[in-house]
Amino acid sequence: MERKKELLVRVYLIFLAFVLFAGIIIAKVVKTALVEGDEWRSKGEKTMKWMNVEGERGNIYDMNGNLLATSLPYFEIKVDLLTSSEADFNGNINGLAERLAEHFGKTSSQWKTELTQKRREGKRVRKRRQSGDNSVSSNAGYYPLLSQVSKTELELLKKFPLFNLGKYKGGLITVRKSRREKPYRTLASRTIGLDRMDHKVGLERSYDEFLRGKTSKRLMRRVPPGDTWLPVVEASDIVKERGSDVITTLDMQMQDIVQDELLTALNYHNAAGGVAILMEVQTGAIRAMTSLSRKVPGVYGEEHNDAVGSRMEPGSTFKLISSMAMLESGALDLDTELELFGGRKKIYDLTIYDSHLHGIRRATFKEAFAMSSNVGIGLAAHKIYSNEKGWYAFHDALEEMGVMHETGIEIYGEKRPYLKNPRRRNAKDRNSWSGTTVPWMAHGYELSMTPLQILSYYNAVANDGKMMKPYLVSEVAHQDGERELYGPRVKNEEIVSASTILKAQELLKAVAESGTARGLQIEGFDFAGKTGTTKLNYWKEDESQHGYNASFAGYFPAESPRYSMIVVVYRPESGDFYGARVAGPVFRNVMQRVGNLEGLRETKDMEPGAVPNYAHSGFVSDYKKVLDFIGMDYKQKGKGRYVQVNPTSNGDMIIKPKRLDRNHVPDVRGESLKDALFVLEEYGLIVESEGVGKVVKQSLTPGSDLTQKKIKVYLN
Repeated sequence: MERKKELLVRVYLIFLAFVLFAGIIIAKVVKTALVEGDEWRSKGEKTMKWMNVEGERGNIYDMNGNLLATSLPYFEIKVDLLTSSEADFNGNINGLAERLAEHFGKTSSQWKTELTQKRREGKRVRKRRQSGDNSVSSNAGYYPLLSQVSKTELELLKKFPLFNLGKYKGGLITVRKSRREKPYRTLASRTIGLDRMDHKVGLERSYDEFLRGKTSKRLMRRVPPGDTWLPVVEASDIVKERGSDVITTLDMQMQDIVQDELLTALNYHNAAGGVAILMEVQTGAIRAMTSLSRKVPGVYGEEHNDAVGSRMEPGSTFKLISSMAMLESGALDLDTELELFGGRKKIYDLTIYDSHLHGIRRATFKEAFAMSSNVGIGLAAHKIYSNEKGWYAFHDALEEMGVMHETGIEIYGEKRPYLKNPRRRNAKDRNSWSGTTVPWMAHGYELSMTPLQILSYYNAVANDGKMMKPYLVSEVAHQDGERELYGPRVKNEEIVSASTILKAQELLKAVAESGTARGLQIEGFDFAGKTGTTKLNYWKEDESQHGYNASFAGYFPAESPRYSMIVVVYRPESGDFYGARVAGPVFRNVMQRVGNLEGLRETKDMEPGAVPNYAHSGFVSDYKKVLDFIGMDYKQKGKGRYVQVNPTSNGDMIIKPKRLDRNHVPDVRGESLKDALFVLEEYGLIVESEGVGKVVKQSLTPGSDLTQKKIKVYLN
């Protein structure tokens, strides 16, 4: 009995001890959670917390699938030098130092000294922490080893001595990051845009909600030095959810051509900068857009998208718009005679000048437009809209055409056009409406528009009056396989009547055929357009503050137009400043090179039975070998290494030397790359080739003057 009571007492005591212990634990939990909760949570957040991590960003492509922007992963490598034992560290440090020196620079002795010293310093710091010095971080010993390490290099690092012992014995810590790369570097750089934490521009900004990957939460711990947070899970094992891909309307072949030609002109004329935009007429799809500005003398780059975000006084390129307003009013026609006053006429207290005093007294409206007479166009507008009622009519006509509105391009930062309002008049304010506003606006002053806004009107005229919304993105491809398509969008079905559009087309053709752009003609290509030369700060008396912008806007071919284009060269300082001689050649060269790519060059019909020479020329030894092999008779006339082979009426072949005209671009279409290289290099040309097989296209027009030294041939 006594024994039983003794056992029960022991059981009760043990039970009581458990109850007391449990009570203490519960009290501690309650105290920690409720009383000290905020304090402990604050301390915990200083060393470990859940953080948002953005997913992998999607790619940007051109219309042909060429990669324009992508995110490349890389890793920052840190090492916990105190996690490994003395035996592991000392036994592997020599091998580790040798492998690091072999692949990542420095000498093995430098690596060994550096790592050993950092481990020793970490131990001292940790001892201070353990002795109660709370000012010292508990994460001592973490050492930043390498930055910008690729996935391949990381896999290699994991096999190095010490690191191959694993995360907890070897101490290898990885931080996964990514950087945005543009494979085409400067081509369309500002249009594609930038992706930075605090600064996004271009398509990177406009389509950010699609491009950025899904944000997830990840448990991170803080390690020194600085405010560095590392994932608890191995960074290299994390799979981020990618964002959607964006497919643009850009064509990088055309972008390369446009940017190259603009850059050549900027360098030649020592200009402050320039803009060039190439747009597809029927759709409004932008195939190329570049905005270059001078960084230092002779060096240009894309600092700002002036094509979209910068307004300018358009000068004579605006005459197309003001002329359509006048034609639409019915007050004049193409054959209406205008007074030109020899190229100079005073209106109130201001004088309008043509580009030079030509002495012509009268001309038709079409002739005045073709020669870009400021006097003729300005006085015509002044006569039609001569009073207050006319001012409102002119302003309303421009508004009906949509001149006051933006294009709606996807890129942020498009400036709204600036036009004066006839309801605001103040004689002392040059920014308000006055009696000279109509004639000055008619030839492109006292208003401002962006280059893209001006181009939209030339594109609409080329498109028989239908204005398309310019756009840069045709598709967004999501990772689940779904695709969002963005097709052409009509902005205005008819900017003016069909009859006025036909007259506007005739005006632009006259400029190219007999007017200020007649010197830009190339055999095999026809175009329509308008030159523009804008005088800057013309109201200032100090001529040192004056300057010029040269521009050209138009489309090609003139019949069945495919592309519209505007070129603006800001402040050319050498060579010339007129639009026809500065911006016009850029348009012409792009038309020629793009036309060759697209097969837009017109060729004369061949006589029945005629054989194109370019299909039958090459090395004499090659032709003899082939003809002998197939048993075909041939006759050789004259001697020469490079020959032309033509069939005769009886089926024989005639081999004769092919003469090389070194003053004009040769025609190598239809030839093998070997034969084409021989000919082109004989001309001193630098050749680039693309594709395999025979030449189907060449970037320089056959028969044109040999002024360029580079040619690209396309094989198929």
